Amino acid sequence: MTISSAPLMAPSEALMALHDRHERFSSLAEFLPLLPQRLQEGRLLVGAADVIRSLGIIEPLTGRHIPPKEIRISPPNFRESILAEGCLSRNRASLKIMESLFGSLEAVSNQRIYLAEAITGFAIWMRRYMPQLTQSEYLTGADAFQDGEIPHQDLSALSYADHSFDLVLCNELFEHISNLPLALGEVKRVLRPAGRLIATFPMAFGQEASIQKARIVGNSGEVEFIGEPDFHGDPIRPEHGSLVFQIPGWDILAMAHSAGFSHVVMHLITSWKQGVLGGDLAGVLVLEAQS
Repeated sequence: MTISSAPLMAPSEALMALHDRHERFSSLAEFLPLLPQRLQEGRLLVGAADVIRSLGIIEPLTGRHIPPKEIRISPPNFRESILAEGCLSRNRASLKIMESLFGSLEAVSNQRIYLAEAITGFAIWMRRYMPQLTQSEYLTGADAFQDGEIPHQDLSALSYADHSFDLVLCNELFEHISNLPLALGEVKRVLRPAGRLIATFPMAFGQEASIQKARIVGNSGEVEFIGEPDFHGDPIRPEHGSLVFQIPGWDILAMAHSAGFSHVVMHLITSWKQGVLGGDLAGVLVLEAQS
């Protein structure tokens, strides 16, 4: 018998609103009327995390119950926490989108998938279940990974042939790309017709325009900072971090349409049942774009 790390509890009516909710938005105009309520729900996150500490979670796609003792929760930003089986909250949000699109783990495992990461816990999880998985890292300036064991790819200049993949996954990557429209075009190019892009990234969810943090000037490759330089943690370059060029706003939907994607939507996944909780919002935003 599994012994929970917290006493069993009955979730309140308010917490039940965060039990397992999946919302879709195709524009900022659709999202804004709900934004005050979704922000207010952020006060329920600690209680939702307590439910997980009591009951555990159901892992998306596998349907496996992960007991509380196998889950690591580190407040206050639950989007970057609720670690279980190598996956964070935002990773399971992507898994839930895959589950909604393909229906089952077996169906997803039959897809040709490109994951633009190779050394994270999520990358290890994907290798365990996805036999047709291609992985890479961006290795420029990463001296410790130059032995060729991990493939190098630049999302703005992918080496793969046209129509190589059914599904492309990009986690916490778009904010670090100097030319995001170019990268979206490359993803569109390597996707087969009707293929999908699924991506998470920190988002300026209350506005249309992306927040520009840095840019490349001319052909020299010189970086011009707009305000204070912003770096995020990077397992490939832990001593330096990864430079943030922008925090995408809702204009990323228009960028994806301009890159040739036919259907673009933002999902908001909120589910203590499946271990998907957010930071400022109660849930996690995920971009889905269909080729």
